[in-house]
Amino acid sequence: MGPKRSVGMANSEHLEGLLRGVTEWNAWRKEHPDIEPDLRGADLRGVNLWGVDLSSSNLDGCDLSGANLTDADLAQARIGEAKLQRANLTRASLNATHFIGSNLREAILDEAEIAGADFNRTTLIDSSFRAARLFQAVITDADLTGARGLETCEHEAPSVIDSRTLALSGDLPDAFLRGCGLPDWLIEAYSLMKPGLSNEEVVDITYRLCNKRIGQVVQLSPLFISYAHADAPFVDALERRLEVRGVRFWRDVRHATSGRLEKVIDRAIRLNPTVVVVLSETAVRSDWVEHEARVARQLEKELGRDVLCPLALDDSWKQCKWPARLREQIEEYNILDFSQWSDERAFDQVFERLLRGLSLFYDPEESVMPDPT
Repeated sequence: MGPKRSVGMANSEHLEGLLRGVTEWNAWRKEHPDIEPDLRGADLRGVNLWGVDLSSSNLDGCDLSGANLTDADLAQARIGEAKLQRANLTRASLNATHFIGSNLREAILDEAEIAGADFNRTTLIDSSFRAARLFQAVITDADLTGARGLETCEHEAPSVIDSRTLALSGDLPDAFLRGCGLPDWLIEAYSLMKPGLSNEEVVDITYRLCNKRIGQVVQLSPLFISYAHADAPFVDALERRLEVRGVRFWRDVRHATSGRLEKVIDRAIRLNPTVVVVLSETAVRSDWVEHEARVARQLEKELGRDVLCPLALDDSWKQCKWPARLREQIEEYNILDFSQWSDERAFDQVFERLLRGLSLFYDPEESVMPDPT
């Protein structure tokens, strides 16, 4: 795990200010936005810090065991070699937070926003990640043994997870590993690391691994699915088919109510630069769907290739109140008709046309690779 580093002592004024209460502390942070609090080595065991602003703070070596950090802002905070056993980080902002070498055993990170957080050499045994949102997190030499809710994580972009973490952590959910960006053949290879496999199980896994590594085509561009949440039943049916075909995609499963979500959406579209827009009576009234269609059109101009792939559940888009130019641009596409999607056979027929039209894959058996630009 590497040697521990000296963390120094907390600034006594900063520590006293924090212990006077979250309300007073947060007000002080607003008045002094340029000060980066120094709380190194502070004993904050069991302290109630609900909603505290500890962004850009130095918390190296702190003891936050059992502390309540629900809704806390820990963005860009340094929390190295710290104790966070049983700490409650529900809905905390952990954007670019450094937990290097820290102990988060039994910590609760449910619904936390984990963008660019560094969990190198961290202990995450029996921690909880239910509905946590990950974006390019670094999970290296970390122990996730017994972690709960990993299969429910929302991955807004792939994360870094290394072989050391896989070896330490035991049986991790396939859905979590796919979300981190591991291809199916590598996930299959990882299953060979499970202890106690019989010879027959090893042979079966090896055959599946060979089939996936050699026979599976390579997806060039992941999908972004833009839709109104009222159309979630259709998107659920679409998702099941995409997963069967091994198609990677990103969809927002939360209601778009947060103002900062716009940046997340824009970033996700750029990382998943083939945008399927589900047009419906509800969708054309959605500011979010209109915004996503605009971002896709702008990305087309930047990349010099098609990005937008509209499909329709009804004809309401033809009379929608979107700007005329955007509606005209959408009309230029071959809009697939999924109005009969509740009929399984009709759905499958149009779905096959959708896959062919997307040109998502590079087939190694073909002599020429499609131009990804």
